[in-house]
Amino acid sequence: MQKRLHFSGLAVALLLCSSSFGQLFISSGATFNIQTGGIVTVQGDVTSSADITGAGKVILKGTGNQNVNMNGFTIPNLEMDNAANATLTGNARIGTDVLFTNGKIQQGNFNFVIAPAATITGAGINKYFVTNGTGRLIKNALGAAAFTYPVGNSTTTYNPVSISNSGTADDIGVLCLPNVLSAGTTGTAFTKEVADASWDINEAVAGGSNLSLTTTWNASDELAGFNRTKGGISYYIPTAGATQGWDLLNSQTGAAAGTDPYTYTRTGVTSMGAFAVGTRPVLSPLLVSPKVFLQGPFNTGTGVMGDNLRTLNLIPTTEPYTATSGFTHSGSGGGETSLTTIVGSGAPAGNDAIVDWVFVQLHDGGTGAVIGSRAALVQRDGDLVETDGVSPVNMAGFAAGNYFVSVRHRNHLGVRTAATLGLAKTTTTAYNFTTAQTQAFPGAVANNPMATLSPTAFFGMWAGDANGNRNVRYSGAANDNNQLLNITLGGNVAGVITNTYNRSDLNMNGNVRYSGAANDNNVLLNVALGGLVGAVLSQPAF
Repeated sequence: MQKRLHFSGLAVALLLCSSSFGQLFISSGATFNIQTGGIVTVQGDVTSSADITGAGKVILKGTGNQNVNMNGFTIPNLEMDNAANATLTGNARIGTDVLFTNGKIQQGNFNFVIAPAATITGAGINKYFVTNGTGRLIKNALGAAAFTYPVGNSTTTYNPVSISNSGTADDIGVLCLPNVLSAGTTGTAFTKEVADASWDINEAVAGGSNLSLTTTWNASDELAGFNRTKGGISYYIPTAGATQGWDLLNSQTGAAAGTDPYTYTRTGVTSMGAFAVGTRPVLSPLLVSPKVFLQGPFNTGTGVMGDNLRTLNLIPTTEPYTATSGFTHSGSGGGETSLTTIVGSGAPAGNDAIVDWVFVQLHDGGTGAVIGSRAALVQRDGDLVETDGVSPVNMAGFAAGNYFVSVRHRNHLGVRTAATLGLAKTTTTAYNFTTAQTQAFPGAVANNPMATLSPTAFFGMWAGDANGNRNVRYSGAANDNNQLLNITLGGNVAGVITNTYNRSDLNMNGNVRYSGAANDNNVLLNVALGGLVGAVLSQPAF
């Protein structure tokens, strides 16, 4: 049955009764009153140009999708009981309560407003508001009492957010987006290490709000590499300048609460915009571009390093340092991954070809203490780059400031900057270790902090630390000759291990051998130690 009401000033009262309509139309100027206990069940579309008054209820109970266009007017109570869903075709407002029994309300480009004292009940993983356009779910005059916005970005993904406001009460709106984007509400979607949803939150009156957010996601929302033991809620600062970008710091991360679904909470939110849950992609960036040479694979003829490990497809796609003794990740570091198209034989050759993984550390500018790490890649020309093979190294999760930066390698002695570097989130700070000994922190050791390479204009990290104890020695306790000959090669002077990614491969050509052409004993004794059996090289303490 289709009911059309075109009665200007005429009240249509439904007194404690139940009525059913195929289509419900309320014209401008009409008064449609559903008194307490009254129920209007609608099987088809709802279109209104006036408020529905009274304390009764409208039930959406069609067998197909129902269109609802309230033109911004109010329904006192609405029950959503249609498994085929409903679609807003105009803005709507709820005066008392929305009850979800079955189905979802798809908002499209229209707002659904909840009055100051109104509630939403019954929502859950299969019953919620779908913000599949520009329309927001808005709570009028949100104050200190937490209000849960039961939203999802599609009919299959539910990501509610609970918000309270200890500041000035305001109309707070939420739009759940289907991805986490590089520029907040625009840009490229991240493909790893985030929960695959974000929340665009706004306020009616700029300033004055002080929000507490609790975001919710499911394990199925987590993209590859997501680490719920050290993530958090990040805010995208939209203002162009030195602070623009995602703002999450390592000090704000921790373990998620709950068990599928999971939650994070962030308090003290005074700026509105895009919020996301994740780890590295939404950590505040801190960009540095060091340049180092590794003595072992350095080619004196070409003035660059050899990339034999890459051409032999021996470089692992996951960083090796988590599983390597003597290396401990901190901050957001650990578990970095790359692709065979970047570190494998099919990757582009030339001076930007990848040589190996390196271990980059961030140090407090005052105490020198290690506060963060990142596994990065080193190119043949010495440039250190991110896991994509081209970008500057991102020591994510730290505020802009002055820091020391060190670079270590699994069988070379590490180097640290001689002075602090001013690092920022929107500009890249370059540092070249290869130009002078004074570029590296000398520490309290007898040897130079770096090896002199040929041509003599270059300097690089000392080779030969086969056992990873931060010194290079051929004889005496814990010497690297023993590691190479006895532990790796089983005491067989003529032994050879081919096609291997091994700390005892000191020239990094993919083989471990003690004698014969291109052997690693020569790198240890003659290249690094200058033929002195009793010499010792030590890495400065940092």
